[in-house]
Amino acid sequence: MAVQKRSISFDASVLAEAERLSQERGGNLSAFVNAAVAHHMKVEGGRKLIAEDIEKHGPIPESVRARVAAEWPD
Repeated sequence: MAVQKRSISFDASVLAEAERLSQERGGNLSAFVNAAVAHHMKVEGGRKLIAEDIEKHGPIPESVRARVAAEWPD
């Protein structure tokens, strides 16, 4: 996989927590940040698909929401 370097800025508290968490997972801050950004992009992609589905088919009916909520734990 090709790697590109960038200079980015963090809020001090965010950086401290990211460094702490990355240390718990082996100490590679770059890998931790890369994984976090990749996860965020997947979540945003899912949100986009949901929005497109709602635009095309309308909102999820309350009866379906209630059934799913009853079947799936929080």
